[in-house]
Amino acid sequence: MWRKILILRRKLIRSIVQIRLQIAQLNARIIAQQEQVSARINALQEQVNGLEVGQSSGILALLRGRLNTRITIVTTAGSVFGTLIAIGEDYIQIAEPNGSIDIIPFRSLLSIA
Repeated sequence: MWRKILILRRKLIRSIVQIRLQIAQLNARIIAQQEQVSARINALQEQVNGLEVGQSSGILALLRGRLNTRITIVTTAGSVFGTLIAIGEDYIQIAEPNGSIDIIPFRSLLSIA
């Protein structure tokens, strides 16, 4: 009887040691993944910071090519569909199908389609 208990105890101790090792390995993976995510977030933040009005030549070039065409703009306030009729220093104007004209600042642009 004692022998069986000792054998079970050894097996239990080995299992605990293996579980602790697995936990340590998982923690190391989690830390590595957190570092990768942090690096990606930092890179994206740098890209966002570079999208200031003075550095928006790429956006301006894209918009100039779409002047007088129908576009969909996603802004911080929602989506706008219509014809791009004007491009200012820091805004665009879109004529919606219902006749209203929206003035949208560049800082509110999320995507252009």
